[in-house]
Amino acid sequence: MFIALSCTPKEKAHEHGAKALDSLPVLRMVGVFDGIDHYGKPLTSESLRGKLWLGSFFFARCESICPALNTVQSALQRDFSDRLLFVSITTDPDNDTPEVMHAYADQFGAKDNVWWFVNMPHSKMLDLASNGLGLISPTSPEMHSTRFVLVDSAMQVRGYYDSADTADISKLRGILAGVR
Repeated sequence: MFIALSCTPKEKAHEHGAKALDSLPVLRMVGVFDGIDHYGKPLTSESLRGKLWLGSFFFARCESICPALNTVQSALQRDFSDRLLFVSITTDPDNDTPEVMHAYADQFGAKDNVWWFVNMPHSKMLDLASNGLGLISPTSPEMHSTRFVLVDSAMQVRGYYDSADTADISKLRGILAGVR
């Protein structure tokens, strides 16, 4: 009885969210990373630990895939910002300064402390994209991915969802609906 009474509503919500992810396989662990966000502040893997987040890659000068991906992400943010964070990492760190990323974030209605646009040195970005998130092959990087990466609170990749595939996005929405 003591254990049940000592569990706060927030802890129960966390347990429910964990159960919603239990059916998903653990695909890989995300290693340590760090970058600078669109406000010029550090964003690290440690600052994301303990939180459910959706990772993606973009570059501000992209005129095709990235705007489409971020439009889908904007809708996900609107519907799930109470339970999910968003991390968009630039593949063009030389161009995408915090100021450029800030203007880009504004185009998609990125909410403060919910959706971060992140710049890191090219070598760190490639390592995170290939070895950390498992989105690209390190030998032939395709930096125009339409996929999102769902990462749980223990920094484990739980799924890949193609932003251009409505069935994939519906599946992701169903998973997120079960997370509180």
